[in-house]
Amino acid sequence: MGNGSVPDEPPKKKRGRPPGARKMASETTAKKVGQRHKGIPDTSARTVVKESVTSTQTLRDQTIQDADDNSATPFSSLLHTIMYRDRVELSRVARELAVAENTVYRWMNGTSEPRATHLKRLPEVLPEHRIPLIAAIQETFGDVLGNPAPTIKEISKEIYQRVLEQMAHSQDDETRFWHISEILFEDILERLDANHHGLAVTYAKLMPAHQDGIHSLREVKMRGHVPWPDTVDSKAYLGSTTLVGAAAVLQRIQTWNDMDNNRALVEIDEHERSACAVPVLRGGMLAGVLVVSSTQPDFFKDTTACQAAAEYALLIGVALCDREFYPSALLHLRPMPPLRWQREEINRKYLNRIIAYAHQHSTSRREAEFWIQQEMELEFEDEAHKLVEQK
Repeated sequence: MGNGSVPDEPPKKKRGRPPGARKMASETTAKKVGQRHKGIPDTSARTVVKESVTSTQTLRDQTIQDADDNSATPFSSLLHTIMYRDRVELSRVARELAVAENTVYRWMNGTSEPRATHLKRLPEVLPEHRIPLIAAIQETFGDVLGNPAPTIKEISKEIYQRVLEQMAHSQDDETRFWHISEILFEDILERLDANHHGLAVTYAKLMPAHQDGIHSLREVKMRGHVPWPDTVDSKAYLGSTTLVGAAAVLQRIQTWNDMDNNRALVEIDEHERSACAVPVLRGGMLAGVLVVSSTQPDFFKDTTACQAAAEYALLIGVALCDREFYPSALLHLRPMPPLRWQREEINRKYLNRIIAYAHQHSTSRREAEFWIQQEMELEFEDEAHKLVEQK
């Protein structure tokens, strides 16, 4: 008509979003955010955590893969075995050595070598693996650790004074031995192993004689530094195949070390790489043997260490009464089973047998121990005989 419009033409659709679309989208977004705050996990946060875990696992897997390739050394392989899947221990070692954890990982897979200062500290940081670790370091890097001679000071006059004081004040034989041996064993460990490389000291006394003589010595006291325990309750019998037995029969100091390739000649403790056994004598009579064991293969090549052991053996003799000494003619030592087998057997049976004996015979524990020790000595002797026959 006058304005040019067509009355029957349908209205044109407007371009863009339909009315209310923006509002609906905003409400939907707000609803999703609200759901996340109500406890539904955020996928983006989950992705970050997953990536972090994957990264750590990838590093570990790469360490494993690298450790298995041809670049692995005796050192890296051992380090990998010690700390594989033990992140806590790896972190501790890194912290002790003041290096990054990734540095330790590189040592483990053989792509990096520790500095000499770190190599020298590792046996101290991992004392329970000290012996194989030193061997692996020497095999991989040569004589980087060096073998400094142990610095052993003379036994102080104070120790003699303390021993004499205990002699004067002790009320009975058992108390006297306990106090004096405590003083001496503590001083031995401190004087001969001040740096805690690994040392053990043991006193073994002669068992009572059978009709045909004395068959073995029995450990009565032991103290040690790692890798040995502080003390041992399962006290073994030491016979003719031990260094202690040789020292008793010959009545003179006996030493051996790993470097002389004579390990097979005597029964040894699993941690020993050198040892010194000194008989405890009085007027030609023998009471027992003091033995000092070290993780260092050349420890007793130093005559100062042997002299110190001999001096401590003299002081141990002061703590003993006359009836504990026997003529050497009574010695008829027999072979005994391996030390590990003995300790396991004693751990399983010793205490229960004492209790049973005391109950059955209505006797004291001390008397029960006396008889059970002799019974087990004969049983172990028979076991050793069977092992020899089997071989």
